[in-house]
Amino acid sequence: MKRIGSATVAVVGACLLGACGTSGEGNGPMATVITDRPTPITTAPSVPSVTSASPSITATTTPTSTTATSTSPAAAQAKPQDYAGKAPGWYYFSSPSGKFECGIAVLESSIAGCHGSLPDSAPEVPGSGASGSAVKPNAVQLIAGSPAKFESLGDPKFHRFDGPAAALPYGEVLTVPGSGSTNGLQCSIDEQTGVTCSDQVGHGFTVSDEDFDLR
Repeated sequence: MKRIGSATVAVVGACLLGACGTSGEGNGPMATVITDRPTPITTAPSVPSVTSASPSITATTTPTSTTATSTSPAAAQAKPQDYAGKAPGWYYFSSPSGKFECGIAVLESSIAGCHGSLPDSAPEVPGSGASGSAVKPNAVQLIAGSPAKFESLGDPKFHRFDGPAAALPYGEVLTVPGSGSTNGLQCSIDEQTGVTCSDQVGHGFTVSDEDFDLR
């Protein structure tokens, strides 16, 4: 009886260790052996595409016009030699109306100026022969590089004495190079605004028998 008991105990132990009854027969517990571990997910779940509800906007470009913008033609240039005086460096002209006689002189500091029918609104200036007295001006003058101003000149230096000054046509520009890079002067005449003379740095004058502008 001891041997049978020992054998029985051995068999039962063996069954517990050796997983007896794996075939499904008998009443013993079934052992489950997991041989494969679950594979981890390494790819992100796909996101469903969302169709925009907004209407598509097609970019449009404005066609570039190939037509050149029309610009006013450049002012006609007068020939300085047509206005040259006898004295070297002097150029004289008059307005077509005859109201102004003007001149340009290329000196150490070039000058331009006019005599004529100055407007009544022109301010009084110191008299040329009486210091301290204020008189009506008889000229407007621009010295290159300085603001233009009215003057009372003892000598009508912008009047041509050796002959009549040629009229500068309306719309033409008389340009005379100066003695330096910024010393040139130019003058023109407009039928409405009068005579305009200017230097290369923005100084000048515009004068008619009714109005003026000094700068």
